[in-house]
Amino acid sequence: MDPEIEELKELVRQNITLSQETNNIVHSMRNAARWSRLFRMVWIVAILVASGVAYLYFAPYLNQIIDLYNQAQGALEQMRAFGGQASNAVQNFIPGQ
Repeated sequence: MDPEIEELKELVRQNITLSQETNNIVHSMRNAARWSRLFRMVWIVAILVASGVAYLYFAPYLNQIIDLYNQAQGALEQMRAFGGQASNAVQNFIPGQ
Protein backbone atom coordinates (compact mmCIF):
# COMPACT_ATOMS: atom_id res chain seq x y z
CA MET A 1 0.00 0.00 0.00
CA ASP A 2 0.81 3.58 -0.31
CA PRO A 3 2.82 4.95 2.67
CA GLU A 4 0.59 8.02 2.84
CA ILE A 5 -2.50 5.84 3.32
CA GLU A 6 -0.72 3.87 6.05
CA GLU A 7 0.27 7.13 7.72
CA LEU A 8 -3.32 8.39 7.50
CA LYS A 9 -4.62 5.13 8.99
CA GLU A 10 -2.18 5.47 11.88
CA LEU A 11 -3.23 9.08 12.40
CA VAL A 12 -6.89 8.02 12.43
CA ARG A 13 -6.10 5.31 15.03
CA GLN A 14 -4.29 7.85 17.18
CA ASN A 15 -7.19 10.26 16.78
CA ILE A 16 -9.68 7.57 17.83
CA THR A 17 -7.56 6.67 20.86
CA LEU A 18 -7.20 10.30 21.83
CA SER A 19 -10.94 10.87 21.37
CA GLN A 20 -11.74 7.90 23.60
CA GLU A 21 -9.38 9.16 26.30
CA THR A 22 -10.88 12.64 26.06
CA ASN A 23 -14.38 11.16 26.26
CA ASN A 24 -13.43 9.21 29.40
CA ILE A 25 -11.97 12.34 30.99
CA VAL A 26 -15.07 14.37 30.14
CA HIS A 27 -17.32 11.68 31.63
CA SER A 28 -15.28 11.58 34.82
CA MET A 29 -15.40 15.39 35.03
CA ARG A 30 -19.18 15.30 34.59
CA ASN A 31 -19.49 12.68 37.34
CA ALA A 32 -17.28 14.75 39.62
CA ALA A 33 -19.46 17.81 38.95
CA ARG A 34 -22.60 15.81 39.79
CA TRP A 35 -21.11 14.55 43.05
CA SER A 36 -19.94 18.05 43.88
CA ARG A 37 -23.41 19.45 43.25
CA LEU A 38 -24.99 16.70 45.37
CA PHE A 39 -22.60 17.26 48.29
CA ARG A 40 -23.09 21.03 48.04
CA MET A 41 -26.88 20.57 48.30
CA VAL A 42 -26.46 18.16 51.22
CA TRP A 43 -24.16 20.69 52.91
CA ILE A 44 -26.68 23.52 52.47
CA VAL A 45 -29.51 21.35 53.79
CA ALA A 46 -27.35 20.34 56.76
CA ILE A 47 -26.63 23.99 57.55
CA LEU A 48 -30.33 24.89 57.30
CA VAL A 49 -31.35 21.95 59.50
CA ALA A 50 -28.65 22.79 62.05
CA SER A 51 -29.82 26.41 62.09
CA GLY A 52 -33.42 25.35 62.64
CA VAL A 53 -32.49 22.94 65.42
CA ALA A 54 -30.31 25.57 67.08
CA TYR A 55 -33.16 28.08 66.90
CA LEU A 56 -35.62 25.59 68.41
CA TYR A 57 -33.11 24.68 71.12
CA PHE A 58 -32.11 28.23 72.06
CA ALA A 59 -35.49 29.97 71.56
CA PRO A 60 -36.67 29.48 75.17
CA TYR A 61 -33.36 30.80 76.50
CA LEU A 62 -33.48 33.79 74.17
CA ASN A 63 -37.05 34.52 75.24
CA GLN A 64 -35.94 34.43 78.89
CA ILE A 65 -33.11 36.84 78.13
CA ILE A 66 -35.47 39.18 76.27
CA ASP A 67 -37.95 39.07 79.18
CA LEU A 68 -35.14 39.79 81.64
CA TYR A 69 -34.02 42.74 79.50
CA ASN A 70 -37.58 44.10 79.38
CA GLN A 71 -37.88 43.74 83.17
CA ALA A 72 -34.59 45.58 83.66
CA GLN A 73 -35.75 48.30 81.31
CA GLY A 74 -39.02 48.61 83.26
CA ALA A 75 -37.11 48.80 86.55
CA LEU A 76 -34.89 51.52 85.10
CA GLU A 77 -37.96 53.51 84.06
CA GLN A 78 -39.38 53.13 87.58
CA MET A 79 -36.09 54.35 89.05
CA ARG A 80 -36.14 57.38 86.75
CA ALA A 81 -39.72 58.14 87.73
CA PHE A 82 -38.85 57.76 91.41
CA GLY A 83 -35.81 60.01 90.92
CA GLY A 84 -38.02 62.64 89.32
CA GLN A 85 -40.53 62.39 92.16
CA ALA A 86 -37.78 62.61 94.78
CA SER A 87 -36.33 65.65 93.03
CA ASN A 88 -39.73 67.32 93.03
CA ALA A 89 -40.22 66.48 96.72
CA VAL A 90 -36.82 67.93 97.63
CA GLN A 91 -37.52 71.09 95.65
CA ASN A 92 -40.83 71.50 97.49
CA PHE A 93 -38.98 71.51 100.82
CA ILE A 94 -36.31 73.99 99.75
CA PRO A 95 -37.40 77.46 100.83
CA GLY A 96 -37.28 80.28 98.33
CA GLN A 97 -38.15 78.40 95.24
